Amino acid sequence: MFWLSMHLISWILLVIAVILAFAFKDKLATIFMMITRVIYIPMLLSGGFLAWYRIPRAPVSGILKLLLGLAVIALLEMSFARKNRKADAKGLYWTLIGVFIVTTIFGFYLAGWYPITWH
Repeated sequence: MFWLSMHLISWILLVIAVILAFAFKDKLATIFMMITRVIYIPMLLSGGFLAWYRIPRAPVSGILKLLLGLAVIALLEMSFARKNRKADAKGLYWTLIGVFIVTTIFGFYLAGWYPITWH
């Protein structure tokens, strides 16, 4: 339960930091981009422990969730690079949002819909 809570809190903090990184310009945006990179540490650590638990029990869904989570991070970093270059990235942003939503739903499914349904 600890790793699940840590993972969920890390993702919530990541979403807040990403929204702020895209909302601000220049120096403040750079600060929030760096904060997102620090948030990756507990998120990847807790995700690794959750994958270690999930993959032996359900290999396909565990590996799929792991890859989706890494895809979200990769898309975030590409979006940050495009923002810094001031390049058009609307398609990339929509892809990021779509993959994030799929990852979130799949993650809640693997967690037995915790914390959506409190047992």
